[in-house]
Amino acid sequence: MWQIAASVGSYESGAVNHATDVKTVQRMLTDIARKLNVPAFSPGGVDGVIARIASQSSTVKAITQFQVRRVGMAQADQRIDVGGKTWKAMIAVVGAAAPPPPRAIAGAITLTVQHDNKFPQKTKRQGGFAPTYGGTYESSFVLSGGVTGTFRGSIWPDDMTIKGHVIDGTYPLHIGFHQGGNKAKQTAADLVVKEQGVRPGLLVNARSSVTVKSDNPGKTISSGINVHNGFYSARFSDGCLTLHPNDWQRFMQIFIDGFPDINDWHTLGNNTGKRIGQLIVKP
Repeated sequence: MWQIAASVGSYESGAVNHATDVKTVQRMLTDIARKLNVPAFSPGGVDGVIARIASQSSTVKAITQFQVRRVGMAQADQRIDVGGKTWKAMIAVVGAAAPPPPRAIAGAITLTVQHDNKFPQKTKRQGGFAPTYGGTYESSFVLSGGVTGTFRGSIWPDDMTIKGHVIDGTYPLHIGFHQGGNKAKQTAADLVVKEQGVRPGLLVNARSSVTVKSDNPGKTISSGINVHNGFYSARFSDGCLTLHPNDWQRFMQIFIDGFPDINDWHTLGNNTGKRIGQLIVKP
């Protein structure tokens, strides 16, 4: 069952904020945001941390929004108490049963991305092509092997006149840190789901070159292709494969839980980790 040992919320409210409790609340809020399709309820990641100043905490902002918009508080107290009104309202959305405990991943993983030759909205192209898909994330991302799951995503960069998307085929898949190729070695404390900056993700061909298709005839190769989160307004992809923002937390937490040893995330070099299986892109 979902449970916290002490209060979670702004420090100004007197919340205790044990790291394990904060992570529980963050996971619940992430699930609530996805189920209710209300991005304002999302804490922006699961890291077990509440900023000391409430206005600087995405988690406190999410709690505030949930209390005002879902609990019906005229004035949010920015605090979740054990068994309190806000806690009960959260349980009413996510259910009393918590997800099963995380387990290490054994065996090779296959991530199959099926795009059905769909061309999504919010993609700049030459030649006046009209989108053939009404949304921004046209593909299904299906995990098999050591884990299972189905998610929404896209193979398309935002601007096909400059960048390109990975062509159909099979590629090595590694764990690592998105935007971490030239950055300092990340630590175990960084092994949390994030939506911005250097963050855990999956690496296609360990950042090495892959063949791409582009509207720019001179663009046939790309390197540093990752699997990372997109956003609601755009994918913000320069050729990487992106996950729908409502599915990102659930997707990436699988790999953080499945590979808890930070050394696995640096096997081939700083922020470039071990091979975990394969990526298959297909129509």
